[in-house]
Amino acid sequence: MFRNPIAWLFVAIVLVLAAAVWNTAARLPRQLVSQTPPVTSLPVTKLPGQVSIFPTDPVRGETGASVTVVEFGDFECPYCAETAVTVEKVISQSGGKLKLVWKDFPLPSHSQAQAAAEAAQCAQRQGKFWEYHDALFSKQDSLNSTTYLSLAGELGLDFDNFSRCLSSHETLPLIERNLAEGTAIGVDGTPFFVINGQAVSGVLTEDQLRSLVE
Repeated sequence: MFRNPIAWLFVAIVLVLAAAVWNTAARLPRQLVSQTPPVTSLPVTKLPGQVSIFPTDPVRGETGASVTVVEFGDFECPYCAETAVTVEKVISQSGGKLKLVWKDFPLPSHSQAQAAAEAAQCAQRQGKFWEYHDALFSKQDSLNSTTYLSLAGELGLDFDNFSRCLSSHETLPLIERNLAEGTAIGVDGTPFFVINGQAVSGVLTEDQLRSLVE
C-alpha cells in the first residue's frame, strides 16, 4: 500500500497517537447524569380558599376569632422564624380577632425540617405545640435529634411519651397530609399564607396583619 518508508513511519506515528488519546479518554471520569428528576410544577387542584383545616392543626389565638390566617411553614426557614415573632405579637394585641392555623410544609432542601415538624406535632399531643414551635425557631441554627429531646425536657413534656412518639414517627401522617394540602393549592415555598381565601407568599409585615383586624 505504502512503498515509501517515510509514509509507513507517518502512519505508525498516527496510530500510536490515536491509541494514546483513546486510553487517556477511557481513564477520564464520565460525566454523571443526575438521578434527580427535573423540577416540575405539580398540578394545582384546589383554590387557596378551599384549603382544609383539620382538627389536629394547631391554632394560636382564640378559636372564635373573626379572621383566620393559615400558614404553611417550615421550622428551618429563616423567613418563617422572622414572621412568627410578628404574627404572635399581632395576635396577642388583636383582642381575640385574629388567629393563626399552622400547617407543616417542610421543604426538601432543609434536612431537619421534617424531623422538627414531627417533634412539634409530638409536643402538640401534650398540649405544648406553640411553646415547642417558638423554641424550635429560637434554636433554628442547631436543629438535630439531641435538640428535639432537650427541648422536650426543658418544656416539661412527658419525656418517655415524647421520645416514643418521635422515634416511631407517629406524627408523620399529619405532616404528609398538610404537605398534600399545601401542594394542592400551589404552595411552592415558605412561609405561605392563606388569608380570607387569598394566597400570600412570603414574609408578612406587622402593618399587613393589623390591617386585617382594624
